[in-house]
Amino acid sequence: MKQEIRIEPRGPFSWESALEVLGSFPPTRHQGRSASNAVPLTFPLDGSFTPVATALRFEEGALRGEVTGTDDLEAVERQVARIFSLDHDGSNYPAVGERDPAIGRLMSALPGLRPVCFTSPYETAAWAVVSQRISMRQAASIKARLIAEHGHPLTLGGVEVRCFPTPERLLEVESVAGLAGEKVARLHGVARAALAGLLDCDRLRALGDEAGPASVRAIPGIGPFWSSGIYLRGCGIQDVFPDEPVAIAALGRLHGLADEPTAAQVRQLTEVYSPFRMWVCFLLRVAVNRGLIEGISGNEMSLRRRHRGSG
Repeated sequence: MKQEIRIEPRGPFSWESALEVLGSFPPTRHQGRSASNAVPLTFPLDGSFTPVATALRFEEGALRGEVTGTDDLEAVERQVARIFSLDHDGSNYPAVGERDPAIGRLMSALPGLRPVCFTSPYETAAWAVVSQRISMRQAASIKARLIAEHGHPLTLGGVEVRCFPTPERLLEVESVAGLAGEKVARLHGVARAALAGLLDCDRLRALGDEAGPASVRAIPGIGPFWSSGIYLRGCGIQDVFPDEPVAIAALGRLHGLADEPTAAQVRQLTEVYSPFRMWVCFLLRVAVNRGLIEGISGNEMSLRRRHRGSG
């Protein structure tokens, strides 16, 4: 008998938009569409780190998935919902676009878009270590190699898929082609932190917007930028507008403030987005990637360098 999960979105949601992000976001690009048109998604399960795979499809108004690797379907459903921001009720999200017509126009251009998150804070932290000081393309290749060589194999729909290494397995990895020895050591630090519970999603959410990110900065290689990323994109936080230079520049451009609005201007503009501030930040980033905000696309690296220089 097949084991399946079912998640019904509350409010607007576009599965096609989610798939487009999943396939273009380097940390998740290895999660591809299968021949049956279902989307295989693999991840270590929250808490136990049990390797899990699910074949996802959107049918009759709900996200459904055949599951292998565990009988704890409730935990799988919870984690998948978080990955696609379906653990939040988005019924009132369109009202944000009514309060700010500039954001409303982006919502109309990208209907039903919700944040697509990392599969877990653990995988976010591992990506943070791998991706530092190299290109996203290089980092994606290294992560795919790490999964191919050290990931746990699972059979999904008659096809073998591999899950990101569990923390225990990651501690056994001695080298990865293209990855510096220092980064391998830092991956071991991520694995130990995960086993100690420091990267538990429920724990981080309970700590809140300041203590949550601060609590993971003790992990070697995790600074302010990625501690925020682990919290926001690993835990699926809904109502924080982060200090993210590209999104801030896009916000400024939309509102006639060039690409360097002041902190006070950002606070004033984003106040009306509550309780969906992170969703709007994600919308802005995707809009930049699609060329929907003039003057930002292609200048992301210079914006980030300028931001670091002023910090």
